Parts: sequence; structure tokens; C-alpha cells
Amino acid sequence: MNISRHLCIFRHPIFNKNICRKFRFSSTNYQSTQTAQPRVVEEKFNFEDLKVLERRERRKAKIRPFMKDVFVSTYNKELLAYPEILNKEESEALDERAAVLDKIFSDPEKSKTDRLNALKGTKMYAAPVALTNDGLAANCTELIRYLEVIASDISLGQEISDHWVGLEVLKKGLLDEQLQQIISDLTNGEHTITLAIKEKIAERVTQADFRTTAELDGQNVWRISGEKICLNSNGYFLVLCCIEGSRLKAYLVHPGAEGVSYEAGVAIFRKTPGTPLDQMTEQALAQTLGLSRLHAATLCRITLKKAMHSCVEYIQPRTFSGKPLSEVSTIRSAIGDALLDIYACESAEYFTAGLLDGYLEPDAELEMAMCRNFISNNGLFAILKLLNISALEKQQECEDLLKDLRHLATYGENLDSVNMFIALNGIHHAGKVMSEEIKQMRNPVLNPTFIFKKVLANRKQEKDDPTLDLFLAEHLHPTLRPTAEQLEYCVLRIKYACETLMSRHGVKVASAYTELSRLAEATTEILAMTAVLARASRSYCIGVRNAELEMKLASCFVNKTKDKVRKLILEIDDGEYLNLDHFRVAFGKKVLDTNSVIVEKPTTRVFW
Repeated sequence: MNISRHLCIFRHPIFNKNICRKFRFSSTNYQSTQTAQPRVVEEKFNFEDLKVLERRERRKAKIRPFMKDVFVSTYNKELLAYPEILNKEESEALDERAAVLDKIFSDPEKSKTDRLNALKGTKMYAAPVALTNDGLAANCTELIRYLEVIASDISLGQEISDHWVGLEVLKKGLLDEQLQQIISDLTNGEHTITLAIKEKIAERVTQADFRTTAELDGQNVWRISGEKICLNSNGYFLVLCCIEGSRLKAYLVHPGAEGVSYEAGVAIFRKTPGTPLDQMTEQALAQTLGLSRLHAATLCRITLKKAMHSCVEYIQPRTFSGKPLSEVSTIRSAIGDALLDIYACESAEYFTAGLLDGYLEPDAELEMAMCRNFISNNGLFAILKLLNISALEKQQECEDLLKDLRHLATYGENLDSVNMFIALNGIHHAGKVMSEEIKQMRNPVLNPTFIFKKVLANRKQEKDDPTLDLFLAEHLHPTLRPTAEQLEYCVLRIKYACETLMSRHGVKVASAYTELSRLAEATTEILAMTAVLARASRSYCIGVRNAELEMKLASCFVNKTKDKVRKLILEIDDGEYLNLDHFRVAFGKKVLDTNSVIVEKPTTRVFW
């Protein structure tokens, strides 16, 4: 220990000098290298300026298709809680942007150019596009809200609706690299997408005369030939074509493509090059294009609302026999009926949008078709009653409103084709669920035990008095218990109607058009009843302004609609002879065969 202590403190002048010199050299070299190397400056990033995060979707788990299950009297009671999709920030942003649009579109002095600039300024042409592509990432609920404002100009409303649906198709059908090449051109408002889906000849794409085709040429380019009903003559075209005999596929035609001409609302394609949307299946394409039906319902509803306001402006300053015209009960009744239809259609639209936005992989094709079916079936009759009030003095305005609603309600497809789509899809779903029961019902001799049990089970259905065991009233405000039981009655009767149809017609049920049309109308009314009750219950529970009026509207609508559904189902149960379908069809057949009225004039004499 002593030796080590002495070695550690041993000092020598030469040794100490060398150590000090080496240390000086090393410190000098360190300072010189520090000055020679570039200084690393810490960079600070503002991550809020980078649009790297997309909008977060708050979707619930996948559920069974709502209205398809109604065809077998299975009802998802959780959906009686009216959907609330938007949070506070999203709702405020939506109202702010809608207010900016409304300021321009509600001003009659603003020109179409001003409205187009407003659409560009609020990014309406990029509404469904992702945030990373300078869009709004708007969902279906927000798009309907925007469309309500834009629909005051019907032509712009139809144009923006087609554009939004086209963008949704392109997002799913093109590769990311292909979409990025054209996305800026699609969202700046200079070029819009026009849906070229409906044909001049074929109303339904399933018909054999669907004539628009696409073929590969020698240079491996798809060439489109055919005619399509279109709104615009320029911009991009989204064309639905038939390939390989029966398969359907969508193609994108760019602006200025060769072989495109436009005549009287019909686009003609002659060997036009198109970009195929290879990433979409036929089923996904059909579901996405179904959004156009939901938008069409919104456009029809806004047109009916404009007609109602026009009648109110006409009525308020006028008198009849010394009495204000606004106090005439028939006029009040016509406006009240229009309000019921507007309220029911609006409720059904946002209810359907809630299904699309609130759940994973939503199956809501029937709901979207039913929204269009409802307003097409009720809107035309309601607007005729309204315009009858002011038709003499406001003839041109009334004709324009009626023409707009008729055009929107029948554009591309009529009421019968929508009814058949609803009924056939519903019957197909019900057939898969009840296939074994239907087989036994159609062979009663081989299944006597089953038939006996079925007779006992359906004895209350035969009396038009089903047992109300769904307990829908437990999911609504207690005030709505009577109307909830009426909705429950309608739901329980639908399965019985499906059983009757399938057991009566078997595999030929798809050709029972008159009975299927009644079934489609009945289920459509059930969707409207559901949406109205759910909306009124929510409004009353959270204290929305005029919630008491909504409760009365819901009660009146359900009471009126229940009788209509009951009559439709009884006519299905009666069959073609008791409901007189057989005779009406026979009368129509004679007229079609002879092209005449058949009956003689009432002044005809056969003897003197």
C-alpha cells in the first residue's frame, strides 16, 4: 500500500511537461475540427400543417341488413335510436359551410356563375375526396345536408350529385396511381363527372337489349359503343357497359375523347376509348351507384318543399268570400299533407345515411331505393294538390315545379322498376330464410304434421290480428306507445305476406308483378314509419325546438300509413280474383291487343 501510494504521487518535471503538451495539442485539434464541421441545427416541424391524418370514422360493428330482415318480420330494435353521426366540431363546420352556400343559393339575384364560384370556394366538388387530396372527406349525412342547399338550383343539384357518386366509384375502382393523376382536375370544378348509366332504350340494365358494349382493340385499348342518357355534354363520363355477353363493367371516358357526341340529352359513343375500373366488382358497383337514388330523393323533397313555400306565399295575402284564404280547411289540409310527406322523406333519408355512415360494410341498397320510391309515390300526388291552389295565377311557376319533380322522380327509372328492385331483393332474402318452410307448404300431402302446426300458428294472422311480441314501444318515448304498436303490426304482417306469395307462386313469384309492387310499397312505408318514430322520439327526449309538433306529425303519419299497409297486405292475401287483379290485367291485355278502347259509345243503339 505504501509503495503504491508513492508511485501515484511521484512527480517528474519531464513527464509532467510531456503530458501537458499532449493535452494542449488534443484540445487544439478538437476546437479546429469543431469549427471546420458544419453545425447541426435542430429543425422544428409544425405537424398541424401536414395533412397526413385522414378523418377518423366512428363506425360500429357490422349489422344484418335492416329492411331485408323486415321481409321475414325480424326487426333490429336498436335502430329506433335515431342515428347521430356528427360530433360537435363536425356539426359546426357543416352548418358554417351550409350557411355560406345558402347565402348565395337563396339569393335570386345571384347568377349561375356566382353559384359555381360558391361551390368551388367551399370545396363542394371535392366534398367526398380525402383530406390528403385537398377534399372534405364528407360522409353521406353531410352530402345530403349540402345537397339540400344546392338543390334550390335543380340543374346544379343533379350535376353535383352525379359528380359525388362518380367520385365514390373512382375511389374504389381505380388504382391509387391512376386516381392521383386526375384527382386535381376532378376537384377544381372545371370538369365534373357525368353518370352515363341509363340507356335510351333499356330502362333496366338487366334487360336483354342493354346495348352499350366495350371491346378490346388490337392495341389493347377498350373501345365503347352505344347510347346513354346524360345530363351534360362535357367533362368526364362514367359509362356502364356490357362485356363478355352479360357482365357489367364501368369505364371512365376523359374530356375531349374521340367518338363522343351529344344530342338532346343522349351521349353517343362510337369506338370511344375508356379506362376500365378493374378494382370494383359488379356488386360493389351497384351498391355505390345506389347513392344516386338517395340523392334523387333529396332533390325531389326539396322541389316539393319549394312548391309548398310558393303556395304559402300565394295564399297569405289573399281572401275568399271576405275570409282569409289561409283559413280554408281544404287548403290547410293540402299543406299539412305535404308537410307530412316532407317530414317522412327527410327522416328516411337521414336514417338511411346514418346506416351508411355508422356501421361497417352497410347493406342499405333497399333503404336507398325505398327513399326514392317513397317520394316518387307520394310527392307527385302532393304537388298536384298544392299547385291546384295557385295554378291559375302562377301558371308558369307551377308548370316548372311540376315538371322538375316529374323529371326527378322518373329520371332514368320509373316507379315500377324501383318497386321491382325492392320486392325481388326482399323476396330473395326471405326465400333463403324460409326455403324449407315454403317447400313443405307447397307439398301439404307429404307434410301433414307441418301443415297442421302452420295452420295453428297462423290462425291469428288469418284474422288480421297478429300477436305483438316485438315490444318496440320499449325503445321509444312512452307517448308513442300506440303508434309503436301500429308499426309492430305492420312489421309482423310482412312475413305472412311473403309466405303467401312464395307458397302461391313458387319459383314463378318473380313474375307476380302486381303483388310484388304492393309488397314493395308496404315495406317502403314501414321504413318511413320507423324513421319518423325514431326521429320524433329523439327530438322530444333531447328537447329540440317544436318537438311536440314532431310527435304529432309522427302520430298522424303512422296512423295514416298503417291503414295503407294493412290494405296492401290484405290485397296480397286475397289473391288476384278477390283483389280484381285478374280482371284488370285482362282488360289491359284486350286494349293492348286491339289498340282501342273496345267498348262502344254510350249513345250506340242496337234496336229502334
